[in-house]
Amino acid sequence: MTQNAAIARRLLSVLSEEERLYVELKSLLQEERALMVARDADNLDRIVAQKEALASEGRLLEECRRKVMNEMGATFGLPKGEVTLSRLCALLEDEGAELRAVHGRMVALASAVRELLEANANFAGEALMRVQSTLRLLGRLLPDQPTYEAHPSPTGQQPSARPGRLVQQAV
Repeated sequence: MTQNAAIARRLLSVLSEEERLYVELKSLLQEERALMVARDADNLDRIVAQKEALASEGRLLEECRRKVMNEMGATFGLPKGEVTLSRLCALLEDEGAELRAVHGRMVALASAVRELLEANANFAGEALMRVQSTLRLLGRLLPDQPTYEAHPSPTGQQPSARPGRLVQQAV
């Protein structure tokens, strides 16, 4: 087995783990969308915790992948900043067939995950805008002066007791 073949095996191992992670993340994002639609806050908290754990694992896997790719790139005389998986696959020629297959799947998964992230962020953003709009509307519906006071202040009203203050602070 050549040096590049041994490094390619290690790279395949890392990429397989990254692929597994992206498949899990895709599934979590789909579940997150369903939970947002259902307004299931308890399970959304669980999903967020799982996504955070996957993100941490993903950072470690990416660091490992970059290290192995740079090691392989060095065998081809590539500078660190110019090592890409596509370039390595091309340089490996026939030996890079498995890497090309995993690379193709990773590109598709990354695209699907990005689309789901954007869709979920847009959905959450729209929901937040509706809540903020409702809070602003509720703040305008409250009277400026209290209808009655148990102990009226000499100035008529204390700033901290003004109606709608909590709603206005939230907006």
